[in-house]
Amino acid sequence: MTHHPIRLSLLHSGTAPRKTRRALLAQLGHVGVLAAGLELAAACDRLPGQARHVPRIGWVPIQSPTGDPAVAGLTQALVSGLGDYGYIPGQNIQFESRFPTDASQNSGMVSDLLASGVDILVTGGTAATLAAKQATSTVPVVGIYVGDPVQTGLVQSIAKPGGNVTAIANGLQETAGKLVELLRLIVPTLRRPGYIYNPANVGHIALFQQFSALAAASGLEAVPAQALTMTDLDGAFQLLVSGGVDALYYPSYQGTEGDRHVAALALAHHLVNMGADFQYPQAGGLLSYGTNAPAVYRRGGYFVDRILKGAKPADLPVEFPTTFDLVVNQATVTALGITIPDEVAQQVTSWI
Repeated sequence: MTHHPIRLSLLHSGTAPRKTRRALLAQLGHVGVLAAGLELAAACDRLPGQARHVPRIGWVPIQSPTGDPAVAGLTQALVSGLGDYGYIPGQNIQFESRFPTDASQNSGMVSDLLASGVDILVTGGTAATLAAKQATSTVPVVGIYVGDPVQTGLVQSIAKPGGNVTAIANGLQETAGKLVELLRLIVPTLRRPGYIYNPANVGHIALFQQFSALAAASGLEAVPAQALTMTDLDGAFQLLVSGGVDALYYPSYQGTEGDRHVAALALAHHLVNMGADFQYPQAGGLLSYGTNAPAVYRRGGYFVDRILKGAKPADLPVEFPTTFDLVVNQATVTALGITIPDEVAQQVTSWI
């Protein structure tokens, strides 16, 4: 606030009519009121309790069935990550969520949050992050657990994302070679590994391209099957079985319910099966190889804090996970009647 000084001119005798004592006191009183008012306004500018803009964060996680515990856990991880930097929803930050049950809902939910005036969009997975990128070029977007950000078109480069989007990658493409290696070690007779994926997820497509190429280099034929929604999983699985697959990789994208369903189908058909993160073997799958998803989501708090403090997404380098976990469900090992080779067992980070 700019304050203009108040000037009081005292008129001397001989230059202007003499004021009465009462008139002079009235004038001085008026000036005093004005000065006091300005001082009060200035003090208000400095009041520590003055209402300030509370940042509003819009959150659209990866698609999942309503009330999915896995997504609830990832949401809590993000909230905890914000807490690492002093942000508490409902106090010094507003946190508004939209939970898609199908990827087709991403665009509408992102638009709804943008219309509500959020300051930052935080999105889980590749599909939701792409929807955010397509919906706005001005509101900052932090994508969490996304497929290769450059290959999927989310950013211009890893070091300098450009635009209004930055991200934390899921690192799945870095696992493609390991996936093939593990499946071959567990199934020495492996010839046709199956791969269930979401055709609307460019990250899944990119991973399959690598998985397929590396499998071919090892003399294997990767067999893909599409499952856009939960209701497609049975048909996709039947397609793989009729195609003679002898192992399965499923990138765990239909939440806990999807994990349980695929794990049960694989067990019923006596197929060695692998998911993308520890939640898959927790749901009954044989094993998983990938990064710790909650840790990745928690890291999202760092990006939100940097942006709220003035950093631009264009200048925040994309991050990739550096550690990966191999998790094995011992009960499923027994149910399948297989033995985990020593070479694999020595790499297991967690038996459940």
